[in-house]
Amino acid sequence: MKFSVKACFVLLTVGVLLAASLSACNGESSKDKKSASKGAVNCPASTVYPADADGEFDPIADTSAVACGSIRLWGSAMPKSFNMWEDYNSFSAGLMSLMFEPLVSLHTTEERPVGILADKWEISADSMTFTFHIDPRAKWSDGVQITAEDVQYYYDVIMDPKNLTPIFKVGLSRFERPKILDSLTISITAKDVHWANFWEAAGLVAFPKHVWKDQDFNQIRYKFPVVEGPYKISEFREDRYVELSRNPNWWGFHKNWNRGKYNFEKIRYRFMEDRTKALEAFKKGDLDAYAIYTSSIWIKQTDFDAVQKGWAVKQRIFNREPIGFQGMAMNLRRDKFKDVRVRKALSYLMDRKLMNEKYMYNQYFLLNSYYPDLWENHENPTSLNYPFDMDAARKLLAEAGYVPGEKGMLEKDGKPFEITFITASEDMRHLTLYQEALKKAGIQVSIEQMSQSTLRKRLDDADFDMYWIAWGSSRLKDPEASWSSETANDPGTNNVTGLQDAVVDSLVKLQKTEFDLAKRNEILRALDKRLTEIVPYVLMWQCDFHRILYWNRFGLPKNVYAKFGREDESIPVYWWLSIDKSQKLDAAMQSGKSLTLEPAEVHYAE
Repeated sequence: MKFSVKACFVLLTVGVLLAASLSACNGESSKDKKSASKGAVNCPASTVYPADADGEFDPIADTSAVACGSIRLWGSAMPKSFNMWEDYNSFSAGLMSLMFEPLVSLHTTEERPVGILADKWEISADSMTFTFHIDPRAKWSDGVQITAEDVQYYYDVIMDPKNLTPIFKVGLSRFERPKILDSLTISITAKDVHWANFWEAAGLVAFPKHVWKDQDFNQIRYKFPVVEGPYKISEFREDRYVELSRNPNWWGFHKNWNRGKYNFEKIRYRFMEDRTKALEAFKKGDLDAYAIYTSSIWIKQTDFDAVQKGWAVKQRIFNREPIGFQGMAMNLRRDKFKDVRVRKALSYLMDRKLMNEKYMYNQYFLLNSYYPDLWENHENPTSLNYPFDMDAARKLLAEAGYVPGEKGMLEKDGKPFEITFITASEDMRHLTLYQEALKKAGIQVSIEQMSQSTLRKRLDDADFDMYWIAWGSSRLKDPEASWSSETANDPGTNNVTGLQDAVVDSLVKLQKTEFDLAKRNEILRALDKRLTEIVPYVLMWQCDFHRILYWNRFGLPKNVYAKFGREDESIPVYWWLSIDKSQKLDAAMQSGKSLTLEPAEVHYAE
């Protein structure tokens, strides 16, 4: 996904990451087999690219890929908006990356920039001013030329106080308003030195000013009639699906960088909040690929007949995607969580080892770091990896002033220690097990279930005690939005816990002016050490591989996924429908014969 160079993390709720276990399904009916062959179509002999295509090639892409056919993917629950800038969520971010592109992106395998909307750029000697030249071939889907004014308009829209774009304001607030030098050239100057300034400036996007200038940006949610990227929305049914259609005349096909990419004529995302239904839809052939985020599903429910016969592929993908963290965010704005001894006690009271064994079949590693991909074996050697320890927890709570009351429950200054978890998940197993341990320690616990929209508002308003949250990571890590004291009380902040710490702030400030990535990572390791000392989260666990099911009719790049990407960034961009594989799959399903099994694991290789 081209927006991955931005510094903001991807928020995934526990309802997405851990869903209820599914009932066993040991085969398919003839009706299901027929449905599973829907992907077979006739394709042209080869993809025709413009004769004047120029520039370097994307090393992930297979240039022999054929553009044709369609793919049907799971879109989770329908978001309240496709407009990622006013409602940031992982699905909408992926959707927008197929319709709008930045000026410059991070190379797919190397730590260097590559031109996307811009074909060249300059950086001033003081690293404060960045000048970008828009590719003169760049046009909107309605044929109108993309200009520097469209890029300046993006800045104006994001920074407009009335627009609900707080996450994106953080980065752009470091800049003066962009200056238009000519119709295709724009410059933007930073207010202060920061290593991320170039990447923030490079991430500027063009918005269609000629279409949006008289519209309320906060109301642009599902309709995007004019776009810049390779796809546009061709059909949308609320709470059912959204379908994208490929623009065969997209200006980007003049760039070799896009050869072998964006191959599907249509991409349909089907909305289903229930993962049980989504898996069943895949088994019936109503979805062509389905990523698994629940270990019990992977272990118990994915060895059905089609997988055993090689018609559907079950794979674990090991690549170099940056690893984030997940845990129980504690609202440090509330007095009950301000004592670090309390936060440590809450960490001791989560039996993560038991949860990993009982619910996740030991497929995860237990976290003791907020930046696990910076450490060997994903483990911070200076940090405690909290074991379950009721005695240690009780001792810390006593030191923090909590004593048993008349009914044996903990009190401080006559007030009971009460915690409420907020969640939109249907799967209560982990929370319930944690709740039981907390109650044994004398803490009164309740769980408040609510809709995703209500939960999002509660988080935006910092109206919660504890919340299970998972954060993605990025190749270029900027900790400011997540940990800076200045962001602690912003509505909708990424600093969910409201952390305010002088040592953290000093490290955040120090890394701003460090342009050497290796040295910056050393600062982040020091930041990680401080975070593990002050315990803003009850850290949980993480996974270092991807799990995917897909029907065996697709052409794939060498490593299945991009080097640093996951399914939502790889499948729509690099996969294609293979005539040969489709014909073999259809023949095998009609005869009931098996296909040669694909490797169960794929490890990234250069």
